[in-house]
Amino acid sequence: MERYYYSIASGSSGNCGLYLAGDTAILIDLGVSLRKITTALAEIGLALGDLSAVLLTHDHIDHVKGLPMFLKKGSAPVFASRETARALTDKDPSCGGRLTAFDGGDGFSVGPVTVTAFETPHDAPGSVGYILEHGGRRFGFATDLGFVPRGVADKLCGCEAVVLESNHDPHMLQAGPYPYPLKMRVAGPDGHLSNPDCAVCAAELVKNGAKTLILAHLSEKNNMPELALQQTRSAVRGLAPCRIIVAPKERMEAPVLLGEEEVCSLLG
Repeated sequence: MERYYYSIASGSSGNCGLYLAGDTAILIDLGVSLRKITTALAEIGLALGDLSAVLLTHDHIDHVKGLPMFLKKGSAPVFASRETARALTDKDPSCGGRLTAFDGGDGFSVGPVTVTAFETPHDAPGSVGYILEHGGRRFGFATDLGFVPRGVADKLCGCEAVVLESNHDPHMLQAGPYPYPLKMRVAGPDGHLSNPDCAVCAAELVKNGAKTLILAHLSEKNNMPELALQQTRSAVRGLAPCRIIVAPKERMEAPVLLGEEEVCSLLG
């Protein structure tokens, strides 16, 4: 059965993506308005009622902006780590009855898809990434990483497709407009993954079977798609056939078929 990934929003101002496996549609994060999400879904013939589940990575606003409205309009279960669910409920008690909490490292099923969460190093309580497995094929999702711990890399190795953060170019960050404390936060071990660190991880993933890499969560002020692509392309060149895509700030033109081998390309 074919599997797809459709990036609805990716970047500092909002993040939301869709994993599709047959009739199972899993939304990852709700970092933009519900109107944008429903518009993007409509572009590929889906509606809110077609969603099987929502997975939240953490409670930062660029990942949960659309949550309150989704809880009013949507019916799909919303999964979050126990710490993330607690943080969201503390901010808005009405969330409590609608969130399905799990402990980091737990696995659960959404229809025929097995979901496994893993902890990620980020300055948010209970921040996680996900492995989605269907029909023996594994899809990894890992953004908002200050660095890639050995345990995270081990989780992602063996995935045929991975959405991986490539947030900033270190030189652009240091020369850019952010105040010094924010620069230190972004570049720190609980911040965001740089292009060079993403490239190192990408090479290991390709050596272990990744055929599609989607670079995500690019900073609008401290990165450029061409820089992110160039770093990762250079790191994986000569290792194995792999398609590399940069998720655009706004929605993709069309869902990406996962697992296909193509010449490296740039979207958005």
